[in-house]
Amino acid sequence: MRTWAILLLISLVWLGAAEALPPASAPRPLVLIHVMPWFESKAVSGRWGWHWTMDRTDPDKGALATHDRPLLGPYDSGDPAVIATQMALMKAAGVDGAIIDWNGPDGFADYAMIHRNTTLLIAELKQAGLKFALCVEDNPGHRFMKEGRLTRAQATAKVAASFAWADEHWLTDPAYVRLANRPLLMIFGPQYLEEAEWSAIRANLKQNPFTFALPHLSRRPGVDGAFAWVPVSEGKSVTAATWSAEHAGLYAGERKADRPFVAVAFPGYRDFYAQAGAGKSYGAIDYRDGKTFAESFDLAMNSGSPIVQIATWNDYGEGTSIEPSLTRGTRDLEVIMHRLRPGADPAELKKILEKHKR
Repeated sequence: MRTWAILLLISLVWLGAAEALPPASAPRPLVLIHVMPWFESKAVSGRWGWHWTMDRTDPDKGALATHDRPLLGPYDSGDPAVIATQMALMKAAGVDGAIIDWNGPDGFADYAMIHRNTTLLIAELKQAGLKFALCVEDNPGHRFMKEGRLTRAQATAKVAASFAWADEHWLTDPAYVRLANRPLLMIFGPQYLEEAEWSAIRANLKQNPFTFALPHLSRRPGVDGAFAWVPVSEGKSVTAATWSAEHAGLYAGERKADRPFVAVAFPGYRDFYAQAGAGKSYGAIDYRDGKTFAESFDLAMNSGSPIVQIATWNDYGEGTSIEPSLTRGTRDLEVIMHRLRPGADPAELKKILEKHKR
């Protein structure tokens, strides 16, 4: 009985993927990598940041808050040499640019550092001829209130100011990603903002961005479409058949509703939160020796979406990084290169890494 159920599920996934195939004449979607510019090293920033330690591990003793380690070492996201190497790797793989995780231009905790690193990253992306877009967090509102620094109204105004700042300074940039001549704006939520608050903020954005939110929040007023994400589920282990069916169903449903969406590719999932005592684990998705990334990438590329987001370049705390690492090497970048730059030599990636070491 279970065998028939599995075969039926696989058939449905295959049919969903086949139905998703775009016309042969359709241009391939833009491929953008989600980047976290929040890592701090003692050599550059004078201390090891939370994303390398989670207040539990000691990088000076070789321990990082991750199950994998970057081949670039525990770097600083503000290090120009690191940024240049990362952009060279992305360019060699054949992607079109990056979606940058950003909280706003100022605030407390690491917000100012992330903003500073984002500015450096954008400059290097443009130098490399790559595009950029933002994924803006609205959850700083929660943090402002939790710290007792701002009232609800003040916190909401602070979040609104961040969206307004991006609208004025970055969404007008020629290198910024646009859809139907409108700048792409991802919102990781809206989780803090209530519908009326987000609608008011959205109405004041002069560049009229194409807004995408997490699927379960994407029907809110002021949101144009959904972006898929790594499908972890309440601490459970998610199988390939389950996540394939979930994403194929999401893509088919959004197409049927004639709503724009952003598809996603990911290598797997294994977070470090429980080991660090930083919260419970969100679950796991097996990497399957690279098959998870290859299959999710192909499903996303054939989904009919104008954009494929790779989640992520470097979220080591959640184990979703495709950046070259000790465990996976350049495997995931080679998957991208094979599909976007047929015939390109993967040795290009290794040469970039060797040049960085020198």
